[in-house]
Amino acid sequence: MKKEKEELEEPSSPFWMTTYSDMVTLLLVFFILILSYSTVELEKFRGAMSSMKGALGIMPEMGSSVPNRKPNFHERMTTRNTNITERLQSFNDAMKKAASRGLIETEVTAAGVHIRLGDKVLYDIGRATIKSSAYPILREIAVMVRGETKEIYVEGHTDDVPISTAKFPSNWELSTARAMSVVKYLHNVEGISAKKLAAVGHGEFRPLMPNTSRENRARNRRVEIFIKWE
Repeated sequence: MKKEKEELEEPSSPFWMTTYSDMVTLLLVFFILILSYSTVELEKFRGAMSSMKGALGIMPEMGSSVPNRKPNFHERMTTRNTNITERLQSFNDAMKKAASRGLIETEVTAAGVHIRLGDKVLYDIGRATIKSSAYPILREIAVMVRGETKEIYVEGHTDDVPISTAKFPSNWELSTARAMSVVKYLHNVEGISAKKLAAVGHGEFRPLMPNTSRENRARNRRVEIFIKWE
């Protein structure tokens, strides 16, 4: 008499679930191993990575096996702003006497720093030759702009009193020549890169005050230096 075939027990879950469970378990182990590596001393981990690179034919990096961490954007901006503030404070301290007479003004903007120099600081009336007494001021400016400065614009301005000489046919030529004299000093004497410097002459067309009095005209005769950092 033939034995009745035993009935096969139906599985409680599909067969593919077994394979899927094995894969998930392996992935879990893999990520646990990665996490455990994060607790290994950095120097040992870098040493192991260098060995692997060597085995793969990749040249190891020169220098220390523990590279210097590059500062992030926030740290770079904080350091840069701190340096700018310190330089500007140092300049203001050196210029206290001239600033108290209203001959030098500084202004910090989102784009950089403006330095405004009254014409009495730099030049005699109707001339574009820098006075020797102005050299210490320009020297302090050169100290401030050295380093990571990106651009330095020097702008010359005059009042609305016409000028017509062989050297300066109009206020445009006078204002441009004054800006150029500052640029040449910063480059030729103080060694500021010419790639960072630019000179512009605006004549009488960008006054700070209406040219209605002697005081206002004196205020409009000026040189402005705009410093833009990286």
